[in-house]
Amino acid sequence: MTTTAASLPAGDEAPLRDVYLSSTRQRFKNEVNRLTRDGGMAALLQGREEADDLAFVLAWVYLYHWLAHNVPAAWREPVVARFRSGGRAFLMDLLLEPDVESFLRGYVAHWQPLPSGGVRPPTQQQQLQRLLAARGGDPAVLVADLLEIWRGLDLFSRSYKVAYSEIGRAERDRYGEMLAEADRARLALVDALPDPGFAGERPRLAKAGLIPAMGCPQTCRHCMFIWRPPKPKNADPERLYRLVDALADNVLFTGGDLTRQLDSFHAAIRSMPNITSFAILLNGDFADDPGVTDAVLGAMAEAIDSRPADWARAKVLLQISFDEFHQEVIVDKRGRLKERIPVAKIANIVERVPQYSEQIQLALLHKQTALNFSMDVFNKGVFARLAAELGRRGHRVQVLSAAPAARPKRNPMAPDQLAPVVKDASFILTRHPDTPILFTSSTIDGYGRAAEMDAWETVKEKELLAEVLAGRTPPGVSFDIDLMFWFNGWATLFNAVHICLGDIYADGEEIVLARQRKDPLSHALHRFDTRLLDYYRELRPDLEQKIAAATGPHHLFHTMTEDADVRLHLTRRLIDDGHGVAAGH
Repeated sequence: MTTTAASLPAGDEAPLRDVYLSSTRQRFKNEVNRLTRDGGMAALLQGREEADDLAFVLAWVYLYHWLAHNVPAAWREPVVARFRSGGRAFLMDLLLEPDVESFLRGYVAHWQPLPSGGVRPPTQQQQLQRLLAARGGDPAVLVADLLEIWRGLDLFSRSYKVAYSEIGRAERDRYGEMLAEADRARLALVDALPDPGFAGERPRLAKAGLIPAMGCPQTCRHCMFIWRPPKPKNADPERLYRLVDALADNVLFTGGDLTRQLDSFHAAIRSMPNITSFAILLNGDFADDPGVTDAVLGAMAEAIDSRPADWARAKVLLQISFDEFHQEVIVDKRGRLKERIPVAKIANIVERVPQYSEQIQLALLHKQTALNFSMDVFNKGVFARLAAELGRRGHRVQVLSAAPAARPKRNPMAPDQLAPVVKDASFILTRHPDTPILFTSSTIDGYGRAAEMDAWETVKEKELLAEVLAGRTPPGVSFDIDLMFWFNGWATLFNAVHICLGDIYADGEEIVLARQRKDPLSHALHRFDTRLLDYYRELRPDLEQKIAAATGPHHLFHTMTEDADVRLHLTRRLIDDGHGVAAGH
């Protein structure tokens, strides 16, 4: 049992500055260690002539570009100032040079004079002297060669803005392929298969999803969705409410941040008599002050209370995104510090939700980082900031329980060992001991903006991926193929919104549900069928690259099926090989 108290001062901008500098310095330090101590640059240079002598200087060229890529110019000096002690002070000065050529000229000049009195030169100086000697002692030639080698690595060749734009275009193209020619050909193959059906009454699904719209005003660095499909023009949400109510006991409203779709959420609560849990995912940005927060929570509670007495007893599961990325302190376009979504807004929700405990269960959804490998996840980082904000309001946060994930994972800050990682927890405000708040933490898959994150920033599932690829998928691990129903009519899979089983409005419910039962691709994905790897190789040459880049099995099987022509090929091969009749799901 852990108690976290307030620690940050109120009423000025010092907390934001402290958080920004602390987190950015830690990011910088982690990159220094990855590239130098842990051999990151040496690995990039493997097989190249002079690799051992090049690794250190090019690691710092990388770090020069990392700073330019991640830290606005006005903040670079405060970030590196902490690292000026000892023998690397000159490097911190060089990192502030106006261009990388000036950095390299300064680096070479620093190491040119040899120590006197027979003192053995430092390793880095010996490396520089060998590189220089190989070029006839000409510093200009060495600088030119270093620049050419660096350019050949093709790192930091595009800004985040350009990278995100390219990722967004690819995502838009994927959505554009949904239910186009290749997808329709795939679904025709599925429609021609016999239907396994089900004995007796239709079994109820564990859950179903509803997507009123896909969108979020935030630009978090880890988000998998960038391009947002247009809002549906001819939506029939009541039809979808009736369908989902007949299929499942639990429904999840999702699609980025649904603050602008809360009216649809309230309408669903008032329209679906069989549902017992109405989950909704919000980013918490609505909670500007206690009054606004009460209005939003109160409307949810009122919708629950309005349900007739003979309907299933229901509750809202209010899921709020809360982690080091949603609450990241960033520098805005005007050079000022701000939180993406202020911790104070999350505190407003945590503080007010006990008043609605009969109708609403609050859960904070968190993304795993190195902090999750100990109770530091509650004593440092964003949770500590939340506890501090609540402490300023006179509350104390008490962590009641913390449980690890089913499998140990590799700590990105200590990658040589597997360790338990905190996944689920509960906590209370001590004024409200009977109102526990849930905290659940998950990994970040490397698609969308997350593909541009630094390697050490997220917890990966590489060991699980290896087990799956070896055909040893652990019990309880699966690709989620439950259905998500979009207000525009699409029916897609939970773990792959690019795999569409049809248009509810155009194709009809029964055809779409029959496809779910029959689709060999969906069911092969569900069990991580490794035959899909062989079938993919028949059509595309890049499987090994995808495996190397994958953060886990879900990421790999997602990326393998993003292309409509690949989905068609995989489905056809499964049918040809006799895997066309799946057990009812």
